[in-house]
Amino acid sequence: MNVAPLLVAVARRRPGRLGRFVALFGAFVVAVPLMLVLVVLALFAGSPEAECADESVPGVQVERTAPPAGLTERQRALFSTPLEMEPGRWYRVGATTFYTGDGTGTGTRGAIPDADQSDLSRHPDTFAELSLKTDNNGVTFETANALGRLPWMAAVRVAYRGRSVVVHKRDIGFGQGASTIAGERYRIDLWGPAARALGISSNLVQIQLLPRSGAGATLGDTPEGAAGGDGSTTECVAPGPIGGPPPLTAGQRARLLPNGLAAAPREAPDAVKRVIAAGNEIVGKPYVYGGGHGLPLSQISPSYDCSSSVSYLLHGGGLASADYTPPSGDMAAGYGRPGYGRWISLLANGGHVYMYVAGLRWDTHRYGPSDQGVDGIGWHTARRPDTGFTPRHPEGY
Repeated sequence: MNVAPLLVAVARRRPGRLGRFVALFGAFVVAVPLMLVLVVLALFAGSPEAECADESVPGVQVERTAPPAGLTERQRALFSTPLEMEPGRWYRVGATTFYTGDGTGTGTRGAIPDADQSDLSRHPDTFAELSLKTDNNGVTFETANALGRLPWMAAVRVAYRGRSVVVHKRDIGFGQGASTIAGERYRIDLWGPAARALGISSNLVQIQLLPRSGAGATLGDTPEGAAGGDGSTTECVAPGPIGGPPPLTAGQRARLLPNGLAAAPREAPDAVKRVIAAGNEIVGKPYVYGGGHGLPLSQISPSYDCSSSVSYLLHGGGLASADYTPPSGDMAAGYGRPGYGRWISLLANGGHVYMYVAGLRWDTHRYGPSDQGVDGIGWHTARRPDTGFTPRHPEGY
């Protein structure tokens, strides 16, 4: 029985305080059940047990994927999102490699419809755009969208440790599911020769979309004038606004930039440029005693101490193995050759290690008010007293 009309009628016949009370009580009786219904509907609408939408787009499967723990807010937002790249800008992504390039195994044919381009043995400068799907139930051009579903033959520059290669999209791939590297999704797969040119297998890299020539307006079209190339051209380049290879400066001395990164000298050996590029990757990382130890140097650690950060730079230059993370005292006793080097010098004792690279100091903190650079781990301009430290250097540098 709905008592609300009766109560309202009584309130109209009995004006005054009692009538107002009865009217309010009637409104309450009507409103509360309605609110309960709305709350229940809202709970079911947002329930994690609700079924995924069954989209009718051919070849597209809608799925819910929970980002792994430990990601930053930005990384969580991008976890299931295709990367919409702007030409010329650098982006940090995970990269893998497929096919060894030795004539064995699979991966010699790309998915690109152009038969002249699909024979990857003739085109070492190849990459596959990966899918963000977490299950390997088949990948199509539409679902391989980790880079925003680039057109066939799109050109991308991939940079790692001070070197870069230009590769073209001739294939697509599944990727690494929900796996991440330093919080970033795996979005690009390099064909064997291009991966070897950079020295990567499963690494964090920087990528840059190169401007398209011609107008491939239809999804999947090949841009006119995009050359395939018969080899992977490797070169050092200046970066865009987000990382990449180190910027270069004239002469033989590195230069501290306003953002705390370092510009490598043009006349420096490639290994020195790669050391500087590796340092730029971890500038500003927090100092934690023991941080970075026990983690392969091919991965970026959330934090570093003095010796692990120096090891990361040496490994970046190809001057230390991936598992070389000794304490500072061991570096003083056994790394490289004794004495100062021409390009790189480590200064170590039982309590601390820092180093000079092409004139800049890599250290965990500033030394004095005139020392320019970041407050913590990174590049600094001042030379600190070396008394009590043992100088060592990598052979040949």
